[in-house]
Amino acid sequence: MSFEPRIGPNGRDDDLTRALRELYAAPVDEGYWAALLERIMARIGEEDGWWQPLAPLARIGVLAAGIALAVASLALTRSREATARMAYETVFETPRSVPLQIATERGQGSEREATLRYVISP
Repeated sequence: MSFEPRIGPNGRDDDLTRALRELYAAPVDEGYWAALLERIMARIGEEDGWWQPLAPLARIGVLAAGIALAVASLALTRSREATARMAYETVFETPRSVPLQIATERGQGSEREATLRYVISP
């Protein structure tokens, strides 16, 4: 079983494939690659490079990053304080209720009924 990708409604078009390969083939001339390298290096070495229009925005970017850092550190400090406060309140300021009930009265029932009332009551 062989897998042949279908191109178009009727299958593979070899003429079209050949034409596309010729159109998009890499140049074979060494001079092309040398000229391309020269053009790239000349563009990189220019005084007014592609990054020059972005230079005035660098100050604004550094300022925005500083403000974002300050806001993030303030939020982190507030979060830690809130967590510490909540932990303190949970441990120290929450009244502890003792689930203990003391039966001191002797009522009309037996001790068995008193024990049952003790176990069932909230």
